[in-house]
Amino acid sequence: MISSLYSGVQGIHANSSALGVVGANIANVNTVGYKSSNITFATILSESLGDGGVKVWGMNRTWAQGAMEYTTSNTDLAIIGAGLFVVEDAEGAQYYTRAGSFVFDKDGCLVNQDGYKVQGLAITSGTASGSPTDIDISSLSFDPKATSEMRMTLNLDSGTPASGTFTNSITVYDSLGNAVPLTLTFTKSATANEWTVEGSLPSSVASGTNSVQFDGSDTLTVTFGADGKLTNPTADIGITLNNLTTGASDTMEINWNVYDESNGVANDDISQFAGSSGVTFQSQNGYATGSITNLHVGEDGIVNGIFSNGKTMELYQIVLAGFPSYQGLIPLGNNLYSSSADSGLPVVGAPKAGGRGTISSMSLEMSNVDLATEFVKMITTQRAYQANAKVITTSNEVLQELINMKR
Repeated sequence: MISSLYSGVQGIHANSSALGVVGANIANVNTVGYKSSNITFATILSESLGDGGVKVWGMNRTWAQGAMEYTTSNTDLAIIGAGLFVVEDAEGAQYYTRAGSFVFDKDGCLVNQDGYKVQGLAITSGTASGSPTDIDISSLSFDPKATSEMRMTLNLDSGTPASGTFTNSITVYDSLGNAVPLTLTFTKSATANEWTVEGSLPSSVASGTNSVQFDGSDTLTVTFGADGKLTNPTADIGITLNNLTTGASDTMEINWNVYDESNGVANDDISQFAGSSGVTFQSQNGYATGSITNLHVGEDGIVNGIFSNGKTMELYQIVLAGFPSYQGLIPLGNNLYSSSADSGLPVVGAPKAGGRGTISSMSLEMSNVDLATEFVKMITTQRAYQANAKVITTSNEVLQELINMKR
């Protein structure tokens, strides 16, 4: 009879623990990256009495994928599939998390909400290598490149009278990244289908005369056939910029690409058709110094820096940690886990490899708690708790009856 009292007490303790797990799941329904838990029971068998009770056997975490919430921050990251982000505290201790709500701190390092630094592989010459390190963008810039090639798609109006002009400007860059405005003036000759081209630079970037030359000459002559297509020159045009005062070399060499030398024909970039003179496309391969303005993280974890000069550069690759047993991870609070002997050693590497999942940028993985399931568990656990309490009161009544029989 007394054993039934103890069985009831054990049942109350076990179901109280179960109710605590259900409560924790419901409380964390909106916690980013939270994984719900389930509690399991085991019997306690007393061979001498032939009855027994119950005990908490263990608690398992459900590592099912949580739903995606899309955000407006490029540094909000979610893992689709297996793996955890690796973060490191100020002492160098590493922890693991599914909560990808990251920001850049005052030092330019990508961190979680506790200031722990997200780990990734540095990318050099297009290859991610070395050991995981902090993702630091504090000193990143994009070196300038001097213009060496340019193209221009333009039409010169075939109806332009002699001495009529058309002017177009294109910005090129010197080796220091200084912008150099190059102006080309096309003047219709008295000779049919012929134009002369002169170039000029503003006094802010060049001094003296003859600041622009075409294949060593101050002017360039272009001619067209009866079909309006370019007939001369028959090769690319070399443009030399002289007397530059921008602080770099005082001369620049630029190849004006007008001819497809592999096919021996013009690119059809320059034409003389009826209609207004105008430029529809122009390009050059130089650029100014760039400072980082934005980031984009690909599904493979590659962090691409977007710079003010319009260029992009692969900077880092965020790493993920996989484990032989995710159930063995130790929850530490603040959405962090640590490894243990039960989890096995972490296998850290790139996303989309070694069984690790992919990364979704501008996303956060929400809790995988199913409220409907948790409410059902709460009801059944509450009933079990009440039933075990009833066992205690009933056992007490029976025991009282037994005592009364002696009177």
